[in-house]
Amino acid sequence: MANAKGGWKGSLASILKQHNGSKVDGSVASYATQYKRSSVLFSSFKELRTLGYKIDSVTQFKGKHFDALVRSWSARGLSSSTIQNRISVFRVFCKWVGKDGMIQRYEKQIRESGISRRSMVADNDRSWSAAGVDVQKKIGEVSAQDKRVGIQLELQRAFGLRARESMQLRPHQADKGHYLAVSHGTKGGRDRVVEIGNKYQRDVLDRAKALASKNGSTIDPKKNLSQWKNHYYRVIRSHGITRDSGFTSHGLRHERLNEVYKEVTGNLSPVQGGGKVDREIDNFARQEVAEVAGHSRSSISSAYLGSGRR
Repeated sequence: MANAKGGWKGSLASILKQHNGSKVDGSVASYATQYKRSSVLFSSFKELRTLGYKIDSVTQFKGKHFDALVRSWSARGLSSSTIQNRISVFRVFCKWVGKDGMIQRYEKQIRESGISRRSMVADNDRSWSAAGVDVQKKIGEVSAQDKRVGIQLELQRAFGLRARESMQLRPHQADKGHYLAVSHGTKGGRDRVVEIGNKYQRDVLDRAKALASKNGSTIDPKKNLSQWKNHYYRVIRSHGITRDSGFTSHGLRHERLNEVYKEVTGNLSPVQGGGKVDREIDNFARQEVAEVAGHSRSSISSAYLGSGRR
């Protein structure tokens, strides 16, 4: 365990150096995962000091500190999903410092105190269609201003990609003929394959390849990822694609994943008002949606589809 040499920053740096390169299962953690953990932990322990907890080493972290952090995050208006993601990071951190299980014990207390946790079941349809948006027309408007941003939106619509995945996709390398290999920009470093099953998907992918170099992504080669993300969101905001307008680019992912459910079951998803579906077929469809989305558990599909029909 790290000692207090260098204060809390030194002790945290020591622990990260020892553990941050690996996932919980022992496999190698992606750079994105390592960066997220490091960022959350450094900012959180700094926040603890502003809250009056002057701990000298992060190994002194206790349940009261965790409780204070979550209350502070909630009071600052952070979304329940952001809070839950931070809790997940601290769950891993506590394993590193030999306090496995501490977070789980305090989570019940947090729930009972009224601080909400993220609901994993969609209670409203977040697709663009549900917001009354003409999907192709809106994407066309964006493409007229910036073809790269436009094709990234189309990749999200066609394949259910996350925004970052659509940016970092290397279309020439990812195109495997009958399927798309998604391996850059994925959440948690989880690679996946997505079937290329219709003409629209093939057309979008071919147009993405026309914009990218043989080994390049869909990002403007003159910009790095951070610069491109700023540009991307500035462009889509200029076309009214904002949370305040009732639809975001993430809604295109919802659009495609709900479409996958309908393709498998022949019915609309529960969140879109679909009727009762045979339990076995529903389960199969949810697993398919989870795989397309890049999640390891089929239950995550409820965040896009709504609760199952039983």
